[in-house]
Amino acid sequence: MKKRKNVGDLTRRDFLYLSGLGAAGLALAGVPELGHGQEKKPKYGGHLRFAQRWVSSGLDAHKNQDFASYLSYCFMYGALVEQGPVPDVHIYPMLAKSWEISKDGREYTFALLEGVKFHHGKELDSGDVKYSLDRVMNPATRAPRSFSFKWVDSVNIIDKYHLKIKLKETFAPFLTGLTLYNCAIIPKGWEPTGMKPAPGTGPFKFKSFVPNETIEFTRNDQYYEVDEKTGDRLPYLDSAFVKKIVEETVRWTALRSGDMDIISAPPLKVTADAVLKEPVPGIFVDWSNPGVLWIWFNCAKPPFNDKRVRQAVAYAVDKKEVLKAVFWGLGKTLKNQAFEEDSRFYISGIEDRTVDLSKAKQLLTEAGYPNGFKTEFFEFSSAYDIAGAEVIIGQLKRIGIEATMKVIDRAPYHVTMRKGDYSISFRGAHSDPFEWDEAYYMYLHSSEIGINNYSRYSNKEVDGLLEKGRTTMNWEERKKFYKRALEILREDLPIHYFFKPVVGYAFRDYVKGFRKGFSTRPAWHGGGTKYWWLDK
Repeated sequence: MKKRKNVGDLTRRDFLYLSGLGAAGLALAGVPELGHGQEKKPKYGGHLRFAQRWVSSGLDAHKNQDFASYLSYCFMYGALVEQGPVPDVHIYPMLAKSWEISKDGREYTFALLEGVKFHHGKELDSGDVKYSLDRVMNPATRAPRSFSFKWVDSVNIIDKYHLKIKLKETFAPFLTGLTLYNCAIIPKGWEPTGMKPAPGTGPFKFKSFVPNETIEFTRNDQYYEVDEKTGDRLPYLDSAFVKKIVEETVRWTALRSGDMDIISAPPLKVTADAVLKEPVPGIFVDWSNPGVLWIWFNCAKPPFNDKRVRQAVAYAVDKKEVLKAVFWGLGKTLKNQAFEEDSRFYISGIEDRTVDLSKAKQLLTEAGYPNGFKTEFFEFSSAYDIAGAEVIIGQLKRIGIEATMKVIDRAPYHVTMRKGDYSISFRGAHSDPFEWDEAYYMYLHSSEIGINNYSRYSNKEVDGLLEKGRTTMNWEERKKFYKRALEILREDLPIHYFFKPVVGYAFRDYVKGFRKGFSTRPAWHGGGTKYWWLDK
């Protein structure tokens, strides 16, 4: 067995090893960057008002697992493990204080923190963890993220604070599936509903809820964590109120007028001006870049079934121009992969294409399109998807490709893409991949055609490499498999990576304790709302 120390004894090196980095990559790892408002001693109390683009539609942590609901669970719940800051996103202990992994990678034995209390007073034990995992995996629950546990063979209680999870086969990224997004830990026997959530172990308790409108939380006085910098018991805030404000300009106005203390996603022009030109008095503005944007090519029908046509598009488009036009000078382009260069998942040696219109025209001629062709971009109704597609359409005219655009809402967009009833689309994934497997398998493995592999790409060698990547435990060996896969994908080009989308955030200057690392995500290792406090 690979033994792990108790969390209280873990060194930084131990944490990195736990998350799969190993000694060879220690120099690449980062620590949470302390952000705004750390110069004063934190104060207790205060009511925080937070405006977001969306709010939960329901609060059963195992049935309502959309992203909006997950943001609410960050206030209320804990999980066995939690994610660290981007871009590295190491996995850290949370309700588990340590674990052991068998040599074959098929058995995980967890030791739980002792003395952690649920909001209704019950102490957390291994029965609660087993119950929560079993409930998510039970088909009757219809948990949207139950796919994260398809590898699990059994969950067995050892004693009050220890349990063992056995896998059907080795799955290297398994720990990433044990985070809050996939399985919040609730008390054994509890059957929550969309309107009546189960008690959690998080820093805040549920108070009130209006579906798709507002949700309110109050301080959990029994919360078990302390601020590692001050030794103070967390959280600092007495309460937090989250309100849905759809329009970005209305959110920004609410912040400027003092009706809100913090907002996500102010207008991009506002964010760019505040960051690149002149700060806004009394308001802190910054940005992060969750997700990955790329071009989907439909590899199953002409003209994009010919990789020479796909390559021609890649030589014709100027990613930096698109980035500048869409995100006002913020962000940076990607190099034929889903991760930026400062991520531990970035793989060097995968050369990016540079703009070469002559090469693009030559490839089109070789593919039988000397005069270009007409096509249609099929787009989701997102402002920066549409803006990006417009710039790309203009660039493709330079090599004779005349493109129009069809814009459609979210649900029919995904249905159509799964069926393959499109030619080309600028979209990608709007949530961050936290692992190689998450970045590539679901979008590029042939078994995902009709589900998540919208390009309908099929390559047996790539399939085999992606399978080896997820069933090999050694980090360096996994990296070799993914590098080879990326080399093939650069040539085949079923998708063409562009950049990560830019999303801003802003808060009044009296909001302190904000730590950069995961935008306004309410919970992550080393940051989140439990550290926030109000200096007023």
